[in-house]
Amino acid sequence: MGGSIAAFRLSEAGVKNVVLERGRRWPVTPAGDTFPAFPSLDSRLVWLDDDSTPLPPARGPLLSLLRRALSAALPRSTGLLDVNAQDGVVILSGAGVGGGTLVYGGVLAQPRPDVFRRLFPAELNYDELDRVYYPRARKRLVAAPFPEDLLAHEPYRSNRLWSIAAKRSGLSAETIVSNYDFDTVRDELEGRATASTIIGQYHFTGCNSGAKMSVDRTYLARAEASGNTTVRALHRVTHVSQDRKGRYRVLTERLDEQGTAIEQLVFVCDKLIVAAGAHTPRMLLAARETGALPGLHESIGDGWGSNGDHLALIRTTPMPIGAPQGGPPAVLVRNTDGSAGVMHSPMSFPVGSGLLVCLGMGISDRFGRWTLTTDGRARLKWNAEYDTTSRQAVDSLVRRVARYMPDAHPVPTGRPTHPVVAHPVGGVVLGRSTDVHGRLHGYRGLYCLDGALMPGSTAAVNPVLTIAAVIERCLDHIIPDFTGS
Repeated sequence: MGGSIAAFRLSEAGVKNVVLERGRRWPVTPAGDTFPAFPSLDSRLVWLDDDSTPLPPARGPLLSLLRRALSAALPRSTGLLDVNAQDGVVILSGAGVGGGTLVYGGVLAQPRPDVFRRLFPAELNYDELDRVYYPRARKRLVAAPFPEDLLAHEPYRSNRLWSIAAKRSGLSAETIVSNYDFDTVRDELEGRATASTIIGQYHFTGCNSGAKMSVDRTYLARAEASGNTTVRALHRVTHVSQDRKGRYRVLTERLDEQGTAIEQLVFVCDKLIVAAGAHTPRMLLAARETGALPGLHESIGDGWGSNGDHLALIRTTPMPIGAPQGGPPAVLVRNTDGSAGVMHSPMSFPVGSGLLVCLGMGISDRFGRWTLTTDGRARLKWNAEYDTTSRQAVDSLVRRVARYMPDAHPVPTGRPTHPVVAHPVGGVVLGRSTDVHGRLHGYRGLYCLDGALMPGSTAAVNPVLTIAAVIERCLDHIIPDFTGS
């Protein structure tokens, strides 16, 4: 997201720029077979390399040896979904031209002002964001509210059930704005487009109908069309440093689609924007600790958060809800002060499960930090207990909505041992590791412009709209650094 916005804004200002992306391109074609299904054993689904594996960390030398052997046996792949298992958490992110927007649900929710102000630096004025930058981001992301007419169709039975109960619950219930072309969703229903969103194939994977407007089709497409932006897919950055002349050196491996390095390339530049998403704090931490960029601020790696993510389930066995379930989510409910929210996130269950999967977000009690091990690997220090309050708040909302569904009840999930985090944010926090416009402390011409700037949370909503609005604001102040105006 951040890198695509930066490329667009630079190209708009007439500044030539190169985007390095470790993943492949995923162009949506009329054949409707661009993306692998989720879940599946398709080798294109999961990104696999030495640093990204779904196998959890092992304790003890024998288990560590077994883990390394199993990891080495997995086929290397430049797949779509990056599954990174750390101690106590599994982090999901996207890999490909379009980044996390290829695999996210597309929800563009805006946080409540009081909650935002609790978390973000005072210099980041919410009223200004609300007046200028949130509307700008929605327009450029091609935002649209969920259409009421879709709920009458059979694939949307689970979404309809949730929507009715949410509105009856007395909670604050709002129609979700997301970045989908809903005319294409209607084409799916009529058989004129590949069934994708209507069968739950829209998150954790791409959308084969093209209904989901990921940034490779919005911001980044406009940047490339200008002729000022060059995108280098399958280019994995392995090292960032600064030479004696103050120029930045970016060591890169060019990969084939199996993830094998074909050649090494070094890009040299006067100005460098780091926008590697979930990998940004790890990359910058390694650069500081190895002496490549020793002047980076001591807070690099701190303030990482799960965005308060929590998955909850409602069982509705007496009332069939169909399978698969059509998305995207339709209605968001929030508690009184806006410090927690939850939505039904339809899934592609192959058979009727009687389950509604709910994705909620709240405010974490504490945040984690990235550290570097003696062998040079970045490890996350974080504990599921940091999200206790968030889980409780989300579960309370789910129980409230479930009361208004016939014979429905929440499924107890207990304290997860390895919770799945779909919205990793923080680690290079705005106003701490950077100034309030994303300039990294300690260096001229070095910037962080992505979700790592968030303070471990985007105030109890899905992150992308706030990331986009904040980055747009940062760039209004940074573009003159590039143009000299």
